[in-house]
Amino acid sequence: MLLADHADQALGPGVLQALPGDRTTGRLLVEAAVDMVAFTGSEAAGADVAARAGARRVSLELGGNAPAVVLPDAPEDTWAELARAVTYNAGQSCAAPARVITLRDNYEAAVEHLTRAMAQRVAGRDFGPLNNADQAARYDDLVAASRAKRDVVAAVAPGAGETGGFWRGARVLADLPDDDPAVVQEVFGPLLTVQWAPDVEAALRMACGVPQALAASVWTRDIGLGLDVAGRLNAGEAWVNCHLVQTAELPHGGRGASGGGTDLSVLALHEYQRPKTITARLALGPARS
Repeated sequence: MLLADHADQALGPGVLQALPGDRTTGRLLVEAAVDMVAFTGSEAAGADVAARAGARRVSLELGGNAPAVVLPDAPEDTWAELARAVTYNAGQSCAAPARVITLRDNYEAAVEHLTRAMAQRVAGRDFGPLNNADQAARYDDLVAASRAKRDVVAAVAPGAGETGGFWRGARVLADLPDDDPAVVQEVFGPLLTVQWAPDVEAALRMACGVPQALAASVWTRDIGLGLDVAGRLNAGEAWVNCHLVQTAELPHGGRGASGGGTDLSVLALHEYQRPKTITARLALGPARS
């Protein structure tokens, strides 16, 4: 509402309007006489929006399940940076890292370093709670359904008067199968899974082995290799030796189950434009009475 108020002052009355509501409100908006719908949310909700929009133009930014391919020569700050990125907004970002994939020889070291880094991120001090009761229940269900043999959770320390929030500690799940629910579904919380692959090619296949394809990162001191791997990842946005670094000048958008369309940058403006062609014949004959 504050954004809408500022837009009213900066852009003029009615240019941007805000309407608080729930799913029913959203469905009524989609079914109204609008030319185009841009939606950010879950895969299931995005499919519902697309169905209700019919032939009208739709831009969808849906769920993510971002892999972080960590090679053995990754920079020393890799683990701290991944821990910071996955606890940003308590992991409630579609582009947050979710799946750490490393090589077999580096697997145990990766689990150890990542667990230590996640232990430094304390819920209540470094990041907030999950947004609502439904999201907290979904998160808990995914964790309970996971077949991970190692489950390490960092501390939770909410401040005075904040003990009733949906606090979840930074969590690492390791020694889990490739089809584990925490791997194939978007968790949307402060949790990282850790998997290993025998080589880089296998790591790429694993990284691209889920339906979502929104964001990804590669961690290595070999910048040439990092750029090559990043280019081959099925993701609309990829980073090398960083994650969740975004600016308004760079486009952001997904593929596959993560939707289609572009947010941010001048490319996003095309989502809200439609070309129109007018052809006029100028060489006219003499007028007739």
